[in-house]
Amino acid sequence: MVTEAQGPPEPLLTISHFARLSRLSPKALRLYDTLGLLRPLQVDPGSGYRFYAATQLEQARLIGLLRRLDMPLGQIQALIQAPVTDRAAQLQRYWQGLQRELQEKESLVAYLTDCFSQKETKMFEIQERTVGQVQVIGRRGRVHLGALPDFIATTFQELQQHLAAQDAPFAAAPYTLFYGEVSADSDGPVEVCIPFCGRVVPGRGMTVRAEPAYREAYVTLTREQQGTVQAILTAHDEVARWLRQQGKTLARPAREVYLQSEGEQQPTLEVAYAYRVES
Repeated sequence: MVTEAQGPPEPLLTISHFARLSRLSPKALRLYDTLGLLRPLQVDPGSGYRFYAATQLEQARLIGLLRRLDMPLGQIQALIQAPVTDRAAQLQRYWQGLQRELQEKESLVAYLTDCFSQKETKMFEIQERTVGQVQVIGRRGRVHLGALPDFIATTFQELQQHLAAQDAPFAAAPYTLFYGEVSADSDGPVEVCIPFCGRVVPGRGMTVRAEPAYREAYVTLTREQQGTVQAILTAHDEVARWLRQQGKTLARPAREVYLQSEGEQQPTLEVAYAYRVES
């Protein structure tokens, strides 16, 4: 019986040699091994020394390139473990997120440039109105800036479903109250609220209360403006500055009111500050 001769086994590369070829440091390779991102082909049981195969260089190269995009290691692992047909789409979603982040930072730089230049912008027209007494259902939470949009969206959906289950329609547009600073270091708190009609028993973590009538100053942002950090921060600055100039005192936490409308130039957000009315 004739058997087909097998070729010589693939030569193993020491971690130092593999590091030079892959342009990854030995420290990075040890970390990737610990995380299960790039396992060595063989580990010496006595010394613990790691050995790699040349066929692993392609994966190492991809990891290095993805790290140049500042992709977190956990996301790189998920990307590499995903089906080959899904990887390009996952990479595009990550890149789109980076682009949104960059746009937000560019907008913030523009805002800070105005601050450092002591430039008082006039982007919005201040309006005033009286808001009548209304019943509201709300839920508070402590959340940092990065998690704020998801918190607002999730909480709004839960409150909306709770009202629908009790046949309580909206009485006015929903809003978020900012009881404290929300940033990378500060977590509010904030409260998502929906004014409603009828009688409602609050669910877990929810509160129901009567909001007395009040007077407020506000500005309106379009959908396009709502998408920029500069416009939102400027809106808050301009309303707060108007209150100071008018000698008015803030009566309640600042709020952002969410309007329903279509189109980039249509109003979708109001930044409102309630103030005390002197009798």
